[in-house]
Amino acid sequence: MNIWYISKYAITTKEGFPSRQFMLSKQMAKKGHDISLFYSRSNGKKADPFWGCSRRQRLEGVNCYQLNGPLISYGLSMKRILSWIIFEWNLFVLLLLPNKLKRPDYIIVSSLSLLTFVIGVWLKRKYKTKLILEIRDIWPATIVESGRFTENNIFVRILKKVELLGYDNADAFISPLPKFDLYLRSQISKPFSFKCITQGYDEDFVTLVKTGLYEEYFSRDCFNICYSGTIGRLNYIEVILDVAERLKEHSKIKFLIIGDGPLKKQFIVSNTNKNVVFLDSIPKKEVIPVLAKADLLINIWGDLKIYQYGVSPNKWIDYLLSGVPCLVAYNGYRSMLNEAGCGFFVDTNNRDLIASKILELSKMDKSFLKQMGERGKIYAEKYLNYESLADELLEFMWMV
Repeated sequence: MNIWYISKYAITTKEGFPSRQFMLSKQMAKKGHDISLFYSRSNGKKADPFWGCSRRQRLEGVNCYQLNGPLISYGLSMKRILSWIIFEWNLFVLLLLPNKLKRPDYIIVSSLSLLTFVIGVWLKRKYKTKLILEIRDIWPATIVESGRFTENNIFVRILKKVELLGYDNADAFISPLPKFDLYLRSQISKPFSFKCITQGYDEDFVTLVKTGLYEEYFSRDCFNICYSGTIGRLNYIEVILDVAERLKEHSKIKFLIIGDGPLKKQFIVSNTNKNVVFLDSIPKKEVIPVLAKADLLINIWGDLKIYQYGVSPNKWIDYLLSGVPCLVAYNGYRSMLNEAGCGFFVDTNNRDLIASKILELSKMDKSFLKQMGERGKIYAEKYLNYESLADELLEFMWMV
C-alpha cells in the first residue's frame, strides 16, 4: 500500500529521538509498504535551516518530507499558531505543484495541528482516497477545559469548525485515547470505524542497560520516588511538592524530579524541603535506565472532564519499561497501568490520600514492589512495541 502520513509535530531520527509517527511509519515500511511522512521543521526540536518550502530525505525506509518553518518553544503562542499556518501553506504548495508522488491508497492526518484536517479533506477529494484521522489530543476541548480559552473565543470557534469538518469527512479514526470513540459519538451522527492504537516503543531506540547517571541520588537506604518529564503548568509539580511537604518528617522518603520546563526555576527557588531534589533532564535513551533506580514513579494529572476518554502519555511507556511500580493521581478513564497490574490510581484532588498511599508503599517489602514493576515491563514488551502496533494499524486500514 502507498500511505501518506501527515503530522506537523512528527520527529525523525534526523532531529533527535523519533516520534510515534516516524516509528509507526518505519515499521510499516519494513513490512513492504510505501510510506511518505510529511512533517514540519517547526516541531520544537533543532533542525538545520534550508531554503524552499520542503526537502526530502529517506530514513529507515521512509520517504520523509520536511516542511520549512520557524523553530518554536514550549506552550501555545502566536509564533506556534503562525507555524501551523506556514506548515499548511508549504504542504499545499508541495502537493499542488507537479511532483513525483504516487497517488496514496490511504492518507493519515494526525492532530495536532487541527488545521491539517482541511488539507486532509482536500487531498481525499483530489485523489479519491481514504482519509484516516489520528487524534492524539482532543482540541479545542482540552484548551477550553484547562482554562486557557472560553468556548466563545474566536480562535476556539474556528478550531471547532475545522474539527467537525475533519470528523464529517474522515473514513475512519485512530487514537491512543482508549475511549475517544465515546467523544466522537457526541460530535457526529454518522457511523464510523475506530481503533485505539496506544503509544508504544521501538526496540531500536530504547536502552534498557544499566547506567551510572545520577547513581548518587538513589540511596538504597531510602524510598526513592521519581518524576521525569516536563516541568510546566499542566504537569502539576506543585502537587508533588505539597505531598512531599506532608511527608517531610519521613526523612527516608525522597522525591527526585528530573526534567526541565518553564516553571523549574520557580519551584527550585520556592522549595525548602531537603527531601526533594531537582535534577537536569537527561537524554531520552537514558531515561528508562535512570527510572529503573527508583522504588516508585509518580505522575499527577489535573481533574479535567476531557480525561473521561482516557490518556496515553509517552511517559507511561517509559515508566512501564523501567520495571518500577507507578502511582498516578488521575480521575479519568483508567487504562494501561491497571491492565498491566503495575501501579495504583488515586484521586487527583485528595493530596492526603496521595501522601498516605506513598507512606503505605514505602513500608512494603521492596521485592514485592519490584515484582509489581516487572509486570509492567512484561506487559509493555508484549503489547506496546511499535512492530505489533503497526500490524494492528495495517489490519484496521485494510478493513476501512
